[in-house]
Amino acid sequence: MSDNEDIDVDSDADKRAHHNALERKRRDHIKDSFSSLRDSVPVLQGEKQSVKQASRAQILDKATDYIQYMRRKNHTHQHLWISPPVF
Repeated sequence: MSDNEDIDVDSDADKRAHHNALERKRRDHIKDSFSSLRDSVPVLQGEKQSVKQASRAQILDKATDYIQYMRRKNHTHQHLWISPPVF
């Protein structure tokens, strides 16, 4: 083997290690983001301590439900503010 081939192997190993580190960082960010989202949805708060944690799909479903609920609630409040009841 020549010196150039050794450099390529080291370079490939370094590239793979760097890629693995970036991938691990990406997965950690996704995991942290799901945890943050779970903690932002009232029905899921406290799930971290429960025996069975919510799956990622459940977190997305509940977050979607909560966003839709808050949109309806916000729309209702805006409607009441624009046209207050007449006494």
